[in-house]
Amino acid sequence: MILHRSLDGRGPQPFEHYIGRLSEEFGGALPSVILAELARLPVGFMEQIIEYRHYAAAYAANRADPKGWESSEPRTLAMVIEHELAQADIEETAQP
Repeated sequence: MILHRSLDGRGPQPFEHYIGRLSEEFGGALPSVILAELARLPVGFMEQIIEYRHYAAAYAANRADPKGWESSEPRTLAMVIEHELAQADIEETAQP
């Protein structure tokens, strides 16, 4: 029940699920390895790696299929950022 509420966004993520997700993202590393790395690395470092991986995958998917950019939140975010960067480049180029 706790995991279900977490997945619905109505409760905190169980610690075991958090460790399991990190294990999946890092090649099935044992929980003891994940715990050791969490203790060794700066807070949030492993999570940032996962976010970067997901963003890079969304970026690549948009490059491969530009019309499908609305198919997921990460792909939409990648397209919005790409448009914002293009707009900033246009404004920078337009300035005398």
